[in-house]
Amino acid sequence: MMRIFSTATVLVLCCAAPVLADGHAGVPTKEIQGLEGPSKGRGISNAVIGNHSLADEGIASLAGRTLRTRFWTIKKNGLVPIHDHSKRPAVFTIASGEIFEYTSLSETRVFHQGGNLALEEGSLAHWWLNQGGETVHLIAFDVVPPRGEIPDVAPVPTAVPVDMPVAVGSELELLGAVDIGAHFGDGTGAGWVLSTYRATIEPGGALLGFTDAGEPLQVFAWQGRVTEHRASGATEIANREGTTVAGGEAAYWTNDTDAPAIVYFGAVEPASEIEGVPRVGPLAHGKHGG
Repeated sequence: MMRIFSTATVLVLCCAAPVLADGHAGVPTKEIQGLEGPSKGRGISNAVIGNHSLADEGIASLAGRTLRTRFWTIKKNGLVPIHDHSKRPAVFTIASGEIFEYTSLSETRVFHQGGNLALEEGSLAHWWLNQGGETVHLIAFDVVPPRGEIPDVAPVPTAVPVDMPVAVGSELELLGAVDIGAHFGDGTGAGWVLSTYRATIEPGGALLGFTDAGEPLQVFAWQGRVTEHRASGATEIANREGTTVAGGEAAYWTNDTDAPAIVYFGAVEPASEIEGVPRVGPLAHGKHGG
């Protein structure tokens, strides 16, 4: 049955061509999983920060798929069109601003604010609307489905060591995770999770790498500036820039500036590695598993 929201929750249906109400007349809609939503976006942009093959890391059950990081900007009155996540588990962090999510899993729209986490897993269709007075920024990590021929799976990379300093002046938090195997339910990604972390690195601080060979890690600097150190050399990462740590190479990060830095990480890692680790990212709906 098609779900219909009242005008108080922004969506109404017309008998001929459905359109959005509340000042958004004329926006065409379509239905996915019983939810009606805009078929086209408006006032949005996203930049791909990282896109890395999971086959290159030797993850056989995720061959053909990639770990991807994107940075979304949604202007006032911006719309993210309706879509589903059946083939693409994802974790979204609202870095700043306030936004409404319309989801097939809820009878009412969901309010998100800066710092909230959205786990896009299982049977889910949704769309987003920014009715606030400021631009919204989202950081999204997802596992993207295969495109074209699925490549052969390479051996797990051999770890490339790097001399780690003493960890100081830094805090690493596990915000949340999606169980990839449970999301698909057919053996795809069994035993693996898509996890997201946030680190605060104080001036003069150092954060040590926390994944192993065969566990790709993508980095996004939301605030401040850090230096990433690897055996292959050092790279400076400024506001809204990122890198991918893969191929078995280890890394650590230092803050050589006089202001704190906030860095987000997305990783595909064994579920066993986060067992018992508290997940601190506030969810606007639902609750953390595990």
